[in-house]
Amino acid sequence: MKKEIEEENEEIVEEEVIEKKSHKFLNFMIILVLLIASLVMYAKFIGTKGLIVKEYRLKSSILTSNYNGIKIVHFSDLLYKSTVDKDDVKLLVKRINELRPDIIVFTGDLVNKNVLINEKDTNLLIQELSTLKSTIGKYAIYGDYDYSYNDYEKVMSESGFKILNNSYEEIVYKTNDPLYIVGLPSSIKETIDINEAFKFYSDENRKYTICLVHDGRSIKYIDDSTYEVDLILGGHSLNGSVVLPFYGSVFNDNHSYKYSKPEYKKGITNIFISSGIGTNKYGYRFLNKPSFNLYRLKAQS
Repeated sequence: MKKEIEEENEEIVEEEVIEKKSHKFLNFMIILVLLIASLVMYAKFIGTKGLIVKEYRLKSSILTSNYNGIKIVHFSDLLYKSTVDKDDVKLLVKRINELRPDIIVFTGDLVNKNVLINEKDTNLLIQELSTLKSTIGKYAIYGDYDYSYNDYEKVMSESGFKILNNSYEEIVYKTNDPLYIVGLPSSIKETIDINEAFKFYSDENRKYTICLVHDGRSIKYIDDSTYEVDLILGGHSLNGSVVLPFYGSVFNDNHSYKYSKPEYKKGITNIFISSGIGTNKYGYRFLNKPSFNLYRLKAQS
């Protein structure tokens, strides 16, 4: 009888142990699901908001002193009507104007190609972007989504932007020493004519050169050429949209090539890839807030 009681008690203890383990596992799974759901909600609704400015100071021995302190604002991938609405556009314009830039550049993908953009949207973009102020000029290139938006050229030109497409602009400021801004089209949609874009180039009398690209693969055209570029500004990748600690960017594509991080240095060339304002088809951002870049130039003797 005593033995039976002991065996029965052992069975009860074993059942209690199993029940406790089941409860612990269930609690762990509930916490894990809640954590994942919270991260997804954060990436969808909080990570996509909260515009920030990334500031960089760039020195160059080829830059002449008349360009000391020049401020360049670079924004990209607005992707209007993705996670970006009219209030976000207004905030972007306000924040840029507060910096009083000398040059403003846009490196493509103005609207989200997966949504309907009507005349009201087009007029809103013109109204807001036209209020962007710069002392020298505003320049833009085509992103791959912009080829699907029939009014892209209308919006940018009526907003005071000059579109550079396998072409360049000579900028003269204070003195007769120029710098050059080159614009290449998206290699995803159009053929890049690197020689046409760099018609001004002279090895004997090289000047500070900025090149606007949309996707990282376009940078390969510069790498494979004999042209030296001091500053390359691009977009497209959104820096991977979602960035995980110890891993890096998650959502990359082949057109980003090897350029998905915010900045690179190759010899004399500084390369900056904007994280953009909107989102692509994934609609998420994590550890990667919407942003635009501010560059301050300085001549280094």
